[in-house]
Amino acid sequence: MKSGKWIGVLALAALCVSGTAASAQGKGETVKIQDYPGIGNMLFRVALSKGYCEAHGIKCQLQMIPSGPLGAQALLAKSIDVGFFPPEVQINASLKGAALKIISAGATLNVYQIVIRNDLEAPNSAKGYPAFMADLKGKKIGVPARGSGGELQFGLLAEGAGLKAEDFTFVAVGSPDTSYGALTSRQIDASMTFEPSGSMCDVLKTCKTIFRALEAKEPAVIVRTNGASSNMVVRQEAIDNAPHVQDALIAAAKDAEAFIQDPKNFDEALKIAQSYFKFNMPKGDEVMEAALRSAIPAYKAGVSRSALQQIADNMLATKQIEAKFETGKLLYGNAP
Repeated sequence: MKSGKWIGVLALAALCVSGTAASAQGKGETVKIQDYPGIGNMLFRVALSKGYCEAHGIKCQLQMIPSGPLGAQALLAKSIDVGFFPPEVQINASLKGAALKIISAGATLNVYQIVIRNDLEAPNSAKGYPAFMADLKGKKIGVPARGSGGELQFGLLAEGAGLKAEDFTFVAVGSPDTSYGALTSRQIDASMTFEPSGSMCDVLKTCKTIFRALEAKEPAVIVRTNGASSNMVVRQEAIDNAPHVQDALIAAAKDAEAFIQDPKNFDEALKIAQSYFKFNMPKGDEVMEAALRSAIPAYKAGVSRSALQQIADNMLATKQIEAKFETGKLLYGNAP
């Protein structure tokens, strides 16, 4: 009797495990996912190129959209199924009534950098933060889009340096390739941007990188945002209608993370990155390689809940939102 009872229990457990695996498997659905120019959405570039999406029963398609706010607009308009953008953008959309949920991270470390023109007078640039902020006061600062995470975080840096956002003029310059053109043509003085902007400056010596948030030791409120910088976001109705698709996306992202975090796969990961985007400039391949090496530690699927809350708290501190925002409601229940 006891033996038969345990056999029944084990059979039931096996059935439950099997059912869970089946529910997490796609049924051939096509999923359109936001990508960016440059090194872009590497987790899903890898997931698509290595067959991880197909292995989990979904067909992934990548669509280039150069900024977070534009990605959110496309997601809400249903022209894509998964946005890839910072929590600041999602929080602002949520406060306006958008029902959006994070299913996984995509770039966990704070991606933002500040690059400046070579000819800009910046006597404090070598002193680090907050000293260099005084050099930028009154200057034209490029951001990916108005209201983007880049602009909001620059405002936070200004606040920590005893300045305010109104001390600067913000100009929407798009993704790194277009922001680089705006910088080198002197349309802007500096840019709050992301890779490969810093690598362009470092390799080509045509501009200077003076701040990388992922390496920064201060301000603490920026450092504590590492862990939830840019996330994969879907509409709530997608979760309601097809939770198995979201679980398949998470599984594919985890597979891609395991691949890209293995050092022996770097050369293949670089080829994958180059297959989606090429820099048509001198030393373009060197720029791509430097940018990917810099960004790889960020390519993970797990979302830091404390970092996510810190980002919302920063928005409150800089008066971007009017009341404390609890970020737990931004997460899909199965998000890693």
